[in-house]
Order: sequence, then C-alpha cells, then structure tokens
Amino acid sequence: MTSVESYVRAFLKVVDPSRVKISYDYSNDILAIYIDGVAYRDVDPVKPFPLSNPNYVIFKSKSSGEDICIISDIRMLDKDSFKYLEYVINKKYFIPIIMKINEIIYTGEFFVCNVKTNKGDRFFNVRSRRNVFRLGNTVVIFDSDENLYLIDNYEKLDKKSKEELMKII
Repeated sequence: MTSVESYVRAFLKVVDPSRVKISYDYSNDILAIYIDGVAYRDVDPVKPFPLSNPNYVIFKSKSSGEDICIISDIRMLDKDSFKYLEYVINKKYFIPIIMKINEIIYTGEFFVCNVKTNKGDRFFNVRSRRNVFRLGNTVVIFDSDENLYLIDNYEKLDKKSKEELMKII
C-alpha cells in the first residue's frame, strides 16, 4: 500500500468489513456498529452514491453527526451484519424499481405516471423531462415530491412500457 493509500484510509476512516459487526434493536429502532469490538450505538448509515456505488456506506453518529467509519463494499460484511444494515438502508432509501409502465399522461402541468414497481403499483407526477435521466440503459426518474424511481434496464421493459417511457424521455 502506498503512503497516499495509507493516508486516505486513515483520514477517511475506511474499515475492512471483516473487522465490523452490526446489530439492530428493532424495538428501539437503533443500529449499532462494532469495530474491533468497540461499540458505536445509534448509528446512521449514509449512501453518498446510491446509484453509482450503492455498496459504499458512511456510518455517522446520529448524536454528533461525526463520521465513524466507511465501508467501501457492504457486501463483504458477514451475513447477519449485512441483513441488519440492509433492513435499515431499505427503510431509509426507498427506491422503487419500475417493472412495467401502465400509462403516462401529460396534463399540461405534469406527466402523470401509473407504474408497477417491485414495491407495488404507484401513481406519481413528474414535472418535466428534465427530471428523467438516462445512464446507459438505466433510467432514473424524480417525481414532483423528489422521490426517486429506477428502471434498471429499459431494454428489458415490454413494448407498451417502452412506448409510454418515450413520452417523458
């Protein structure tokens, strides 16, 4: 490891996932992280790059707001730790995946979207085409309430869904 890599790891508090254990208290809604046995309670996991690098997580103290550590790939955590962290992250970062587009209607003010997601059927408004982004085959849609919707690969959508999607792209 170069001196720059050592400095970055120390300064950014990057921790090897094998040194970390995570627990969750369901009754009090508290996530705890243990680094080499040292406990940090009431921790907030933050995904600074939820789309481009969703497995990179910064752990912050809820009371002080200070960074506790960074795990660059949470998939490397042990099974139980990953399960607890995934539960909290899924509650915090609700990003429905659009599976099918039933209909998109332009009202003159909004595009009204009727879609089927992995979280159920959803109706939402999109202000304009500027709120729809293509990243390769991935499409990201921000609704009028600033919620995020994701289409993993628009090429895999059925024909009708693709036709409806073209109304807002």
